[in-house]
Amino acid sequence: MGMAEISASIGVSLVAITLIVLIWVVSVRSINDQTAEIRDRAERMVTAQAVTLAEEIRHELLLVDQSLSILQDAWNKDEEHFDLLAFQKLTPALTSVANDIFIADEKRVVRQDTMPQAIGQGVGGPYLNFPHGTLEVLTGSGQEAKAGQLIIADSGGTIETRRYLMYIVRPLAKPTRWLIGASFRTEELVKLYGQISVGINGVVALMDSRRGTLQAIAGPAARRPQVDLTKSDMLAAFKAKAFGTWTGPTAMDGVQRIHGFARVTGRDMYVTVAMTQTEAMATADTVESGAWWVAFTASVVVVSAAGLILWEVFNLRANRRRQRNYVRAQSDLESMQTEVAMIRVRSAIARGQVATLLRISSDGVALLDAELHLIAWNQRFATECGVPPEVLREGLPVDELIRQQAQAGLIGSLHSDDPEAIEAEIAQRVAILRTEPAGASLPQLDTDGRHISLYVDVLPEGGGLVLRLSEAEI
Repeated sequence: MGMAEISASIGVSLVAITLIVLIWVVSVRSINDQTAEIRDRAERMVTAQAVTLAEEIRHELLLVDQSLSILQDAWNKDEEHFDLLAFQKLTPALTSVANDIFIADEKRVVRQDTMPQAIGQGVGGPYLNFPHGTLEVLTGSGQEAKAGQLIIADSGGTIETRRYLMYIVRPLAKPTRWLIGASFRTEELVKLYGQISVGINGVVALMDSRRGTLQAIAGPAARRPQVDLTKSDMLAAFKAKAFGTWTGPTAMDGVQRIHGFARVTGRDMYVTVAMTQTEAMATADTVESGAWWVAFTASVVVVSAAGLILWEVFNLRANRRRQRNYVRAQSDLESMQTEVAMIRVRSAIARGQVATLLRISSDGVALLDAELHLIAWNQRFATECGVPPEVLREGLPVDELIRQQAQAGLIGSLHSDDPEAIEAEIAQRVAILRTEPAGASLPQLDTDGRHISLYVDVLPEGGGLVLRLSEAEI
């Protein structure tokens, strides 16, 4: 690697790391913003609904108060001729939220009541046989759902609710300690639950903050609600301010929810509208999951792109190196071709010179290469060496040449019927040619039976040997 490649690698790596960091920073920021926005939207929705419901309940309670105040004045003016049943027809707004309107004496025994069976009983007595505080199934409009009834409503079905016994009373001027009162059963809480979307496990509830008791509840939590809320974190958080939001376990069933709450003005009562945190943040979770995958995919793309760029950088250097090697090899090849051509020329010249020397030599002369193979000879050598013309050829090994001479009886006293002696002599002569060729003299006979010798000279630079057949020197 050169400095250019190292610098390029560092630059590409830094850019890739910067891009990946930016991708994840932007993704995390986007996720946080989306989560905060969705949470804020959910909190504003439940708070607005709680404030609306609290105002509706305030109006209902004010209506009850005003209606009781009218009845109270009528009693105080003419208690002898006061007929509660007659006034019932004149106060339809009161009867819409009160099943029971009564007058009780100082012992809280009912003297007059819109429910005739309650007269003579204690206050609240008639409700011992009515479904107050028990689970009710109502339609989205607040009407009781009958068994086997097919419900088709905007709310999407029936609503489970519990509404506990709650009275509003006013004192009468006379007799002393007598009072007039009415039960309160809000229909707005059920209607609101049917109209808004708080999920499949949402809750709408009305609570008495002074006594810490549950007054009414709508939703699946109404099946087995916790009624005593005095020690709950939820009610403690509600009491801290008039309205707002609080996230935590709902006191009635312990499910984690986002609560919007509001105090009923002028009353020790709070309304809450709550939806489970998982349902409220489901969209945020989907967005978060998608954002993580997008960030991961983008990071993989950046890493892949950086890897391809680095691969190209290193391949570029390798290609340049290969190109330089190719140019160098091409130059070397041209030089070698030039040298080969020169060698061929010199070789041709040398072969011509050798052929001329062989032709004019008075002795039999032959040339051997470095491997001791026959490469050239003159006519006198072919005649005197004793080898048949069909055997004498270019490339003939020297041991085969000597073997042919031995078989022809030209080497000393050897005979063709003694192969072991022949092979031993051949091996000895070849060993001399290989190890001590310079100035060696190998005696033998020519084809006429005269004693001659095979003289050996060494060509320079390992070029081979020169064999010369001549008369033996005495």
